[in-house]
Amino acid sequence: MYVCLNRATAGGELPFEQFVDLAARTEFPGCDVDMGWGVQHGADALRALFESRNLKFGGWGPPDWRGDDASASAALDQTSAMVKVAHQIGIDTCCTWIMPSSKLPFIDNWNFHVLRLRPVADALRSRDLRLGLEFVSPYHLRRQQPHEFISSPGVMLELADAIGPNVGLLVDSFHVHASGTSFEHLAQIPASRIVHVHLNDCPTRDMHQIKDGERMLPGEGVIDLKRFIDALKRAGYAGPLSLEIFSDALRKMNPVDAALAARRATRGALDL
Repeated sequence: MYVCLNRATAGGELPFEQFVDLAARTEFPGCDVDMGWGVQHGADALRALFESRNLKFGGWGPPDWRGDDASASAALDQTSAMVKVAHQIGIDTCCTWIMPSSKLPFIDNWNFHVLRLRPVADALRSRDLRLGLEFVSPYHLRRQQPHEFISSPGVMLELADAIGPNVGLLVDSFHVHASGTSFEHLAQIPASRIVHVHLNDCPTRDMHQIKDGERMLPGEGVIDLKRFIDALKRAGYAGPLSLEIFSDALRKMNPVDAALAARRATRGALDL
């Protein structure tokens, strides 16, 4: 496993080439990928951009599939172009998040996700790539809309099965903690079903008071991240760990200082 810089942590407003430079300058082993940039410039240019800075590839996401039918159709066309680039380079870390509440009743929301995400999964499957679904667990988001939806890995894997055989999970340490999922349970998930991982920490909060926008750097919070990493190893996962920190303190720093703080914390807490 290797740590990747995520735009939520530092460099979110930078052009992609500058974001990649930021990751290299602050000695991250890798960084997340703007596959739209890859479509615009080509697979060879994307590969060269990372190789010239000795960086590994992190995760990427499809265009937004949640809008009206016309925008969803346009997003699928864009996704198909991205899949071709990802296949040429072998970046098997395409993921999207699933909100844990909705205006739709559970079964209607379930069917909506199957309808919208099955074509995305099919496009990826045609190139031997996978789709990861991120379960989102904080209580305030589960109760944000009238109908609660999925907030745990087990039920999310059931939705994944309904969408396609190449669909699994994006596992986020923050959401593992907020869902009450044990590390033993995490270790039992087959490696083939873990598409990507987000790494972060959580402040001391009652479980019902955990807020999605309040995350901490590794070692600053209450999550036993060494046991989290060990569970992933036992599951057989060996891919990127995208360091995703939603933090007002980091956002107030310049990108270099924020990335350096994140890199130091990750090394100090996990030696990664």
